[in-house]
Amino acid sequence: MKKHHIILCLCGVLLGGLAVAAWFFIIPSTNARRAWKNQALADITTQVADSAGISNELAQLKMETSGPTQGSERWFSPRLILMRNGEWLAYASVCHKAAPRISDLFLARGSDGQWYYSTYHFCVDMIVLRMEEQPENLAAFVQAYSLRPFDGHSDACLQKTWPPNAR
Repeated sequence: MKKHHIILCLCGVLLGGLAVAAWFFIIPSTNARRAWKNQALADITTQVADSAGISNELAQLKMETSGPTQGSERWFSPRLILMRNGEWLAYASVCHKAAPRISDLFLARGSDGQWYYSTYHFCVDMIVLRMEEQPENLAAFVQAYSLRPFDGHSDACLQKTWPPNAR
């Protein structure tokens, strides 16, 4: 009987330890997501302020989309997405597969000066875009990937946009 109690206690401790580990390392965290958001917004703000850097990167993307690899995924880079009509998004994206404590989040500042966010699952390194055609314009990208405008600093961007009927 004593042995049975010891085994039950050990199982309880083990299950408790697993629950704590899941809480800290697996279950998405609002605080981790908010911290990522704050850093991403600062990074995008810095990127957009560097107009020469944006111009150079856009020139590179334009050259690659009109060259021999036309139609490839070279219409976006790890920091910039170029539309066919020349509009663009400076962005940061995180996927829950790469950062398990942070649910999918995409933040961007458009060439129109507007801030956008989405919870669309672009996957690691924006792999979903590699399977897609270059959007005609910013409005088409906004619609296709459930982007919503926001003020560029509040936690409003932590709300769900995907699936489309998410609240």
